[in-house]
Amino acid sequence: MATVALSPARPARMGIPRHLGLSAYWFGQFLVWQPTTTVLIQHQVDDLVPKAQQGTALGVLIGMGGVAAFAVPPLVGYYSDFLTTRWGRRRPVIVAGTAGAAVGLVLLFTSHSYLQLAIGYLVLQFFFNAAGAAYAGLIPDVVPDAEFGRASAFLATMVQAGSGAGLAVTAVITGSVYPVAYLVIGAGALLTLIPTVLAARGEGLIPVPRAPSRPLGETLKEFFRPLAGGDFMWVILTRLATTAGINSVAYFLFNFFRDVVKVKDPGSFTPTWFLVVLLAAVPFGLLAGFYSDRLGRKRFVYLSGFLQSLVALVFIILFPTNLVLVFGAAALYGVGYGCYYAVDWALACDTLPDREHAAKDMGLFHVALTLPQTFVPLTMGVLLDYFNRQSPNSGYRVIFSFAVVFLLLGTVMVSRIRSVR
Repeated sequence: MATVALSPARPARMGIPRHLGLSAYWFGQFLVWQPTTTVLIQHQVDDLVPKAQQGTALGVLIGMGGVAAFAVPPLVGYYSDFLTTRWGRRRPVIVAGTAGAAVGLVLLFTSHSYLQLAIGYLVLQFFFNAAGAAYAGLIPDVVPDAEFGRASAFLATMVQAGSGAGLAVTAVITGSVYPVAYLVIGAGALLTLIPTVLAARGEGLIPVPRAPSRPLGETLKEFFRPLAGGDFMWVILTRLATTAGINSVAYFLFNFFRDVVKVKDPGSFTPTWFLVVLLAAVPFGLLAGFYSDRLGRKRFVYLSGFLQSLVALVFIILFPTNLVLVFGAAALYGVGYGCYYAVDWALACDTLPDREHAAKDMGLFHVALTLPQTFVPLTMGVLLDYFNRQSPNSGYRVIFSFAVVFLLLGTVMVSRIRSVR
């Protein structure tokens, strides 16, 4: 089977409409991911699992899904690097993966047991991460080098706008019918395929010779070579630590708001809190992405680590119940969150070791987002339940402390990148 090179879809410059179309699918992904992983499955676990075991049940569920999220992206990305079809090499995988993810959402919608909930979540993780792996390779295939910062800004904005839209849907569809939100966000994700497929037309149509076959050991060594050193490795480690910090607490905020902040309806309060985060993240993230092309990327990661750690410390020390303070912390966290994700993809595209096989390496980059989902929530869930049994709510201080450590590690690691300011 022939392989494909970078396509004529990659112009010298891209206009804003094409940037919007190309990034639209990331809106659809996070329209699903944010409410599913921070509100909806928590709501279902709250219905299906006794309270004393909910931290562990959530950790197991997220961890199982994280295994699929960890294993799938590099392999599917590698496959798409060598795929030749009349529709390109990335788009068929994106479309097929999204269709499979829709099946997972239907299973989640109809779940009446923890087992079905786990199966639906695994199906969603497998197929949506497969689609995301191919999509990650699409960006360096299509976007010109000089506009990586701009593309990263659009992607970050779509992450935040999609997350906000998904949370808004979840906040509106409450009560006993809340699982209907799965159907609404799934339909929205399917619709976002259309502008992205059109904006990426022409990608992956130029055949190039396949590299000579090698022994298995050499093939594996080459596959993982980007992790052995260099700037791309430090970008991956930065993302790994930052994501671990976020995942230490994000899945348990529903419980934190219920037990510590003492809100009456955590099912609607939690998405509202995240909406405040995103309202702050969108404008600051967009500005950070655009200005990073001129001012450099790393300073925005430093700012992000400081602000997100500060909010975690406020929650650790104060255990706030004042809603003005809680929402103020959401806005501050949103600025840091937006600044990091605005330059995240740009850092990866700037330091890619092999542009012709971008999806495989971007799949390794994607693992830095998904690997913490495998181990961190499971560990934090067990710690949360254990320390809460020793002293009421003390487990929350433990998991927020881990978040601070991980976020500061990410801030330190980005300083090791030499080829990018």
